[in-house]
Amino acid sequence: MPLESSTERPVMDEDRAALSTSPLDDLNTLQRELRNLVHDQLQLAALEVRLAAKSLIIMVSAAICIGALMVLAWVSLMGAAGLGLVLMGIQPALALLVLAAFTLALALLLGGFIRHRSRYLGFPASLRTLNPSASDHHNRETT
Repeated sequence: MPLESSTERPVMDEDRAALSTSPLDDLNTLQRELRNLVHDQLQLAALEVRLAAKSLIIMVSAAICIGALMVLAWVSLMGAAGLGLVLMGIQPALALLVLAAFTLALALLLGGFIRHRSRYLGFPASLRTLNPSASDHHNRETT
């Protein structure tokens, strides 16, 4: 029997087992690994969705608290302004009316600003590129 060269290694039991598996066994192993991989990815996505939802709830809660604090600050500011108007000699009822009118005017101004900005919520430039006939119609109206 010839001597084995030093570069050859003896065939191990694991190598024999790997060489002796059938394609069906390999396919089953691949399917099992793929199922485990998909399961792990879905579990990771579920955990990230849970973390994102928790963060969103905390952010919305903080925004509500900020809104309440801003309302309180506004009421305090209007109270101080009303007190200043009364100390200047204006009747208390008239001071309240002036402050209410100021608040309503500011609210209307902000409402108009929101209405003006709301036209960009519909992605008008993207819609014009997707529907060129609407863009031609819009260009004809503006000229």
